[in-house]
Amino acid sequence: MSTNHRNHKLTRTTLNLPFAVDEFRARLSAVQQKMSRAGVEALFIISQSNISYLTGYQGNSAYIPQGMLVTLQDAEPIMILREMDTLCATATTWVADESIVAYDERVLGLSLLPVWREIARIIRSRTRATRLAFERSAPGLGVDAHAALVEALGDIELVNADGWMSEIRAVKSPAEIAVMTDAARIGEQALLAGIERIGVGVPESEVGGTIVGKLCSGLPGKPGSIPHDAVTMPVSPFASAPHLNWSDRVYAPNSQTNFELGAFRYRYCAAVARTVFLGKPGARLLEIDTIVRDSFEATLPTVRTGAKCSDVYAAFWKAFGGRGVRKESRIGYGIGIDWTEGSYSLQRDDQRELRADSTVHLILGIWEKEEGYVFSETLRVTDQGAQTFCTLPRRLIVID
Repeated sequence: MSTNHRNHKLTRTTLNLPFAVDEFRARLSAVQQKMSRAGVEALFIISQSNISYLTGYQGNSAYIPQGMLVTLQDAEPIMILREMDTLCATATTWVADESIVAYDERVLGLSLLPVWREIARIIRSRTRATRLAFERSAPGLGVDAHAALVEALGDIELVNADGWMSEIRAVKSPAEIAVMTDAARIGEQALLAGIERIGVGVPESEVGGTIVGKLCSGLPGKPGSIPHDAVTMPVSPFASAPHLNWSDRVYAPNSQTNFELGAFRYRYCAAVARTVFLGKPGARLLEIDTIVRDSFEATLPTVRTGAKCSDVYAAFWKAFGGRGVRKESRIGYGIGIDWTEGSYSLQRDDQRELRADSTVHLILGIWEKEEGYVFSETLRVTDQGAQTFCTLPRRLIVID
C-alpha cells in the first residue's frame, strides 16, 4: 500500500532537494538504458547509497530490509520501505506518494525473513517482468535473506546487477562536483579545528569530538551530513594502525596522529588524510613525508581521462619504489556517495579506464609495524589530469 501523511503538501512545498528533479530523472534514464541493454525489464536496488542516488533519500533506515524497484515502464522508481520510514521518503525525495510503498510494521519480528518475503510480494505486484536484475551482493542481503527473497520471487529469472550502479554513479554532474567541493571545505575546516585542539594532556576524545562537531555543523548555510564513517585518528604508540579512532588516552609529547576523515554533504563525501606530529619529528618521518609527497606529485598528472587504474598505480611505483619505504596496499579508489563507490580501485590489476568527471580518493598510506604515515586527496578526473578538492598544505603538519 502507499502511505499518505498529514502535512504532506506542506512537506512537498518546502522540500529542499540536493539536486534538481531533472537531474534525478536523467539518472533514472541512465539506469533504464542500462537495463534495456542488459535485456531486463525490472531492477531491484537494495543499497541505500544507490537508493539515495536515484531519489535523494536521506533516511538512515537500512538496518532493516528495504529496497527500490526500477522498471522500464514507470517514470519514477518505486521505494519499498517499512511503514514508519515512508515519511523519510516524503520529506527527502522527489518521488510521488504512489511510488512510496510501505510494508506493514507488524511483519517485523524476531526474524527478518518474513519482511524479505513481503518485499518480494510487493515486487511481483508492481511488475510483470519475467527477468529481474537485483543487487546480489548488497549490504544487508545475507545468505538466509537472499534465499527467502529468491524463493518468494518464484519463477522470475534473476540477473546479477552487482556493479551496475557503481558504473553509472562514477561520472559526476556539475551539481555533484559542487556538493563534493562543499564537503571538501567542511572536511578541511573540521581537520584544522581538530589539529588546533591537540596539545600535551588533551584527551584524544576531545580532538575527535571537535572534528565530528565541525563535520556536522558544516559551513554557513551548508550543514554537513552525519558522518557515515567515523574519523580515523590512531595516535602514538599505535599511529601505524590504519583504522582506529580516538582512545581514552591523552596526548603526550612527541605524539603522531594519522588523520583520515570524510566530510559529507547530502551523503556525498570528500575525504582527506594528513599526518600530524606534536613535537619534533624524527629524521625518518621527515624522509617518509618527502618520499610520499614526491610520489604524489608524480602520480597526480597521470590521473586523467582514459588512463587505466593500473597505469596510475604504475606511475606511483615508478616514483615511490626503491626509496626504502614499504607499502603493499592499493593507492586509491572511486569515491562519492557514502565514501567508497566501487567504480575504481587504483591497484596493479584493475584495467578499468578513468572517465572524465569521475572522482577518486588517492590515498598514500604507510601502515607498517614500525612506520606509519598517511596523505590523501580527493580528486576530480579531467582530460588535463587531476584537480584536487582540498586546499590544505601537502605536507606533514608539525605542532611545536
